[in-house]
Amino acid sequence: MSRRKTIPELRAEIMASEKLRSQSQGALSSLLGLHQATLSRILRGKFQRHSSAVTAVCKYASISCMTSRPLDELDASIHRLTALAQGGATHERHALKLIRLAAELLKTEPPARGALRRQRAAS
Repeated sequence: MSRRKTIPELRAEIMASEKLRSQSQGALSSLLGLHQATLSRILRGKFQRHSSAVTAVCKYASISCMTSRPLDELDASIHRLTALAQGGATHERHALKLIRLAAELLKTEPPARGALRRQRAAS
């Protein structure tokens, strides 16, 4: 079963492409009909979504936007969450905000136990 490549997969392939690095950005932008600034962002991997400009760069560099490689569990979850966020329904956006907040909480370190007790006692 084939699937569309994720943005990180495309970024890695675009940034590693010898064909794209062998020409100047000015020449490539003229050839592809893209603004040089747009091309520069794509070549540096600074893009967030599949766009016609990214597709044009991939086509020129013979990079397929499709793959048959299955996603690992984490990538699959992130891919599903991204699709959920782009769905547009209000409840889906709220669910995504809650998930992001939960992820931020998981990244922060809890205060030391003694500090927490002192903080509670002071309240």
